[in-house]
Amino acid sequence: MDNFLRCASLLGVDMALDRLKSLAATEGGKALADNLRPSPNRQEAEKLLDETAAMVEIITTSPDFDIEPAGDILAFLSKAGKGHTLVGQELRAFLPLLNATRRVKHIFDRERVVEGHPLYCDLPLIHGVAELIEESIDEDGMVRPDATPEIERLYDSANGLKQTIRNRAETMLRDIKLAPMLQEDYVTLRENRFVLPVRAEHKNHVEGIIHDSSNTGQTFYIEPKALVEMNNRLKEAEMALAAEIARLLMELTSMLAAEAEPIKAAHASITRLDLIFAKARLAKTLACSRPLLQGPVNLRNAANPVMLLESRDVVRNDIGMPEGARTLMISGPNTGGKTVILKTIGAIGLMARMGLFITAEEGSSIPFYNEIFVDIGDAQSIHDSLSTFSAHLVTLKDVLAGAGEGSLVLLDELMVSTDPKEGSALALAALDNLAKSGADVVVTTHFGELKMLAQSQPGYHNASMEFDTLLLKPTYRLVSGVPGASSAIAVAERLGLPSSIVAQAKTYLEGGDERLEKAMEALREEKILMERARREAEKARDEAGRALRDAERIKQELAEARQELAKTAKRKVSADVAAAKSEIWKMVEEVKTKSAEKETARRALVKLDDLAAQAKAAAAPEETIERARLKTGDMVYVVPLERKGEIVAGPEDGKLEVQFGGVRVTARLEDVVGIDKDGKPKTQEAGLAEVYAKKRPPHAGELVEVDLRGMRVEEGLDELGRQLDDAVKNRARAVRIIHGKGSGAMRNAVREYLSTSRYVESFRPGGVEEGGDGVTVIEFKG
Repeated sequence: MDNFLRCASLLGVDMALDRLKSLAATEGGKALADNLRPSPNRQEAEKLLDETAAMVEIITTSPDFDIEPAGDILAFLSKAGKGHTLVGQELRAFLPLLNATRRVKHIFDRERVVEGHPLYCDLPLIHGVAELIEESIDEDGMVRPDATPEIERLYDSANGLKQTIRNRAETMLRDIKLAPMLQEDYVTLRENRFVLPVRAEHKNHVEGIIHDSSNTGQTFYIEPKALVEMNNRLKEAEMALAAEIARLLMELTSMLAAEAEPIKAAHASITRLDLIFAKARLAKTLACSRPLLQGPVNLRNAANPVMLLESRDVVRNDIGMPEGARTLMISGPNTGGKTVILKTIGAIGLMARMGLFITAEEGSSIPFYNEIFVDIGDAQSIHDSLSTFSAHLVTLKDVLAGAGEGSLVLLDELMVSTDPKEGSALALAALDNLAKSGADVVVTTHFGELKMLAQSQPGYHNASMEFDTLLLKPTYRLVSGVPGASSAIAVAERLGLPSSIVAQAKTYLEGGDERLEKAMEALREEKILMERARREAEKARDEAGRALRDAERIKQELAEARQELAKTAKRKVSADVAAAKSEIWKMVEEVKTKSAEKETARRALVKLDDLAAQAKAAAAPEETIERARLKTGDMVYVVPLERKGEIVAGPEDGKLEVQFGGVRVTARLEDVVGIDKDGKPKTQEAGLAEVYAKKRPPHAGELVEVDLRGMRVEEGLDELGRQLDDAVKNRARAVRIIHGKGSGAMRNAVREYLSTSRYVESFRPGGVEEGGDGVTVIEFKG
């Protein structure tokens, strides 16, 4: 038997492959799963694992990914290529492939699966064929009555003739002369022609064609002469219909034959993806993770895949070899789980080589073993006249001959079924030979000499299966670093062996062996307590980590909620202020000839502008860097623009330059709030609204200068609107807007804005001494 098949059977991997095959949707995918073999090298295995990982990600982000169940269409494609016409069901067999190709290509385009991606493959679209087949052939493989206009016409013609003939025949049934000669009162078909059931004694009294008779000979089925011509016309219509259907089937077959190469390419790609899809689904089903193909063995929270597939209760274990160890010696009680651990390591090693995720936690590692040798179970052979011991020796001989660097050797109960002293001596010699070969070895044993070897010699590592001495039963937990007791007497006692025999066995055990076993038991208990403490510490650490993450998340959510609440409040205040300003301005317009009322309205507008400034300030973050300490590189929040940026120049003369992404703007020092890059406050100053309200307004009669250079149009117009508000409420004489020439976008936007402003009486380009066309000067109304 092939070594892989033998190992797969002994380790239970064949069961995982059976499940993989069942998860494949296409016959091609099932065939690939059936023939799946371990990769010949690590690079190939990593490539397969990349594919599985990519598919797991795809089905996570695109739950609609699916491949329809499909048969093997290559035989039908070959038949079509040879000029044979495919029937309805054969044509419909192509639909799953064509539909899957279109759907998968759509998902791959959406997920950006391009050349270089692990799942990338040739997915040619065969346009129109699937639609024509679907429109022409129904689910039962029959040509639809409306497949083409001509078929529809011929169907209607044939059905009309059938109904006419049936009506004529049913009229004959009621004929007073003919009715007594009939066996039954119904019309039936023979050879697809309408006939009447006539009594045998009257068959010569009804003129027509006899088509059949009943088994008893009591009834003859006769086509009356009156129906012959009508039946002939029906036959002609049905022949014309059959010819048209044959023509349609031939056309559809020819279309498929013409697309043979793209269909073959699509079939190969979908078949490959189907296998990878099955691997990903298996990984999801068993909660698997991607293995790291590196040494030494370090499997975290590992479970035996067979036990998971069988839905059995599984005790998960951390399984590993320390750095420098090449042989893992597992001891402990019978039925304690030693063989399960051994099989788990082997199964995971094989699964990883086939691109399958493993039944262990993320971050688990196992070397890429180019060969795995297994000796498990009763190898007795009656056919070859071999005892159990002899059969194991034959297997061991092959293992010793083939194992070497990069191999994994799994030996269950090495050298049992013989004299314990000779058996342990042979076992020691075999392990020494395997250690020199460079192979990794996992061996289960009850031999004390092997336990002592692993406890005292480098390159060997002891592990044991825990046994609950109070309940007298195994826990199936692996304890690393100490040998285990066989606990045979305890197990015998639990299973009900007579107490007298148990007591007598204990007396036979007294002596050196017993003292050694007690010393090992103390060591085991200490190690178990340490292991339990470690697990509890890890559990507490994980819980603390989760609590910390929850706290951080809640903190973030509160901060976001607070910020959103501030923004919402600011937006509402701003909207209210804007509405009120509009109303008051209308009032100003109405009473502009009455100085006292006009002054009242102006004061109201000033107050509203102060409220607007406070609304913007309310949405700003807390100040964490004092203005006097701001320098290049600090992060600031520009209140009028409501944006964060970095100081790239200044402060100088009460101004500084701030960078927002690719935009650089000039801002006044009193309009910015110093913040940390991480947004964490360091100091607490006076309320921002109070500070913002204290900046110096322009004096009455002044010429106000507004510099918009370096700003985007939207930011510039926002700043211009704010400055105009300030200028109006403080009775500025005029405003000089510096927007520069550049592309002219800012200049045009400013002048368009001014043309609709209620404040502006007139505006003009600057004179030569004022800056020319890079400046606009405005005069206010009133």
